[in-house]
Amino acid sequence: MADKPVPELTDGERWAVYFRYLTDRSKRDTINKILKCEEGIAMASEVLMTISRDEVERARLTSEFKYEMDLQSKMVTARREGEQKGLRKGEQKKAEDVARALILMGDPVEKISRITGLSPEEIAKL
Repeated sequence: MADKPVPELTDGERWAVYFRYLTDRSKRDTINKILKCEEGIAMASEVLMTISRDEVERARLTSEFKYEMDLQSKMVTARREGEQKGLRKGEQKKAEDVARALILMGDPVEKISRITGLSPEEIAKL
């Protein structure tokens, strides 16, 4: 059908050839002839090209949006990890301070360990 002269193609055949060979560079001349003699296909071609450009733009914008969301997610995760690290350091310091006070009061290491959660080795370093 694609080898048939364009003027001899029926309307349905023109549409079929257009869609089948639209991206085939070897059939570019046939497609251009169809576009010149068939106004409806030419109008559809314009819409198709617009949709294609819109889709490329949409894909680009989606990619940018995903990148921004990933970046924000990484920043939030880093902030939370930093806050948790800071809380752990604060809890450790508080436990050490309580342990020091209990050591000064003469409490046994086992009791200090139960109260503070520090290991006997950590208490010994204080």
